[in-house]
Amino acid sequence: MELTGLSFENYKAFPNWETLALRPLTILIGRNSSGKSAIARFPLLLAQALSERAQSPLDLDIRGVDFGGSFVDLIHNRTPHGAVGLGATFESAHGERIELWAKVQHFSEFMMQVVDTFEVKKNGKPLLHFKRSEVDPQVEPALYGCKWGENETLLGVLLSFQGLWPIVHSRREEPEDSVYPVEQIAQLLAALLPGLRGAVERVGYLGPFRTPPVRQYRFPGGAPQSVGVSGYDAPALLGVDSLRKGGIVLKAVSEWYRDYLGGWILDISRSGDSFSLVLRNPDDPNVEVNLVDVGTGLSQVLPLVVQRLFETLTGKRGSIEIVEQPELHLHPGAHGDLADLYIEAAKHPGSRFLIETHSENFILRIRRRIAEGTLDVRRVGICWVDDKPRPDSQIVPITLYPNGDVSSWPRGVFAEDFDEVRAIRAAKREGGRE
Repeated sequence: MELTGLSFENYKAFPNWETLALRPLTILIGRNSSGKSAIARFPLLLAQALSERAQSPLDLDIRGVDFGGSFVDLIHNRTPHGAVGLGATFESAHGERIELWAKVQHFSEFMMQVVDTFEVKKNGKPLLHFKRSEVDPQVEPALYGCKWGENETLLGVLLSFQGLWPIVHSRREEPEDSVYPVEQIAQLLAALLPGLRGAVERVGYLGPFRTPPVRQYRFPGGAPQSVGVSGYDAPALLGVDSLRKGGIVLKAVSEWYRDYLGGWILDISRSGDSFSLVLRNPDDPNVEVNLVDVGTGLSQVLPLVVQRLFETLTGKRGSIEIVEQPELHLHPGAHGDLADLYIEAAKHPGSRFLIETHSENFILRIRRRIAEGTLDVRRVGICWVDDKPRPDSQIVPITLYPNGDVSSWPRGVFAEDFDEVRAIRAAKREGGRE
């Protein structure tokens, strides 16, 4: 199974039901505080809610990513007794489609949440529908009304939830002649869960603020498989690769830095049980500069480059990777080269990227590759997160064509250069300097 779509309602800046198709390369654009990050981080929320680690229907602190100080921070307009709806679409290699939807109700007087509604569809047809009957939110297991498929017979079942996933405890009010025994419902849920969990258990996330470098690192005893949420493990991953794996990832990262970031080569300088990340002068390898002492952009982009090339060379890919502002602190001239890393990765089956960006050059490189015929337009999705009229937001898909053109471009998006040039010309005319 693969995660191919997201949906939510009354979530953060989005009061209405919104959907987002997840292509191999999905790009989110929009103004500041429009809700892009809330969308980008949503798969983390979903993955936690379907995992064995879930402590509540929706946990708020996931791998160091903070979703709010309290549950009301998830609810649109922070309504004290509000609810959040969330869902996902999964597809198998054989074309089977599973859709989940759940509504989580907040009870402010108890500071707790319960799953009010949970439903599953298979290939567009109803499969299971649970609706909470118990009024007291503190009762668990609680009585839920259940409909199976298109059958109108309402069963009463006792359910508890691990995260968003229902656990059947016993039968209740089941007709004696029912052909849909509660045991079969439990078996159906048990059959669905492994595939859905497998689709989201390897969700990766790299936030906009990457861990700055330090002068020296210790070689780790283990072997990290990811750079982590803030990129903290990028140096350790390179250290392990250099010490135990022949340095294949380090070599690829070094070549990328040489080709796109000024010609200097990224390398490891070893000192006993420790090492430093340095940049070497290609004309004189004896000249080295610690990564701490160079521009912020060179260190901030390191986790992104390391993760991309590590997965490419080792084949150890995640199910979906979320990246916020990959271009942060990087010179605009390198934004397109960074985009190429994700473009190439998105060509591999099973790889999906959800990227939030403010970079026009990043998007232009994607459109260029589509126009050149090296990137299938069907593998790319661009969505504008529209925050007008405030304070609500909505997701507006932008259609891409095989020639790289777009169906429509939101007014004012990436128009700053044109606006500034027009203002300069107007100022020249007024001052008589043209």
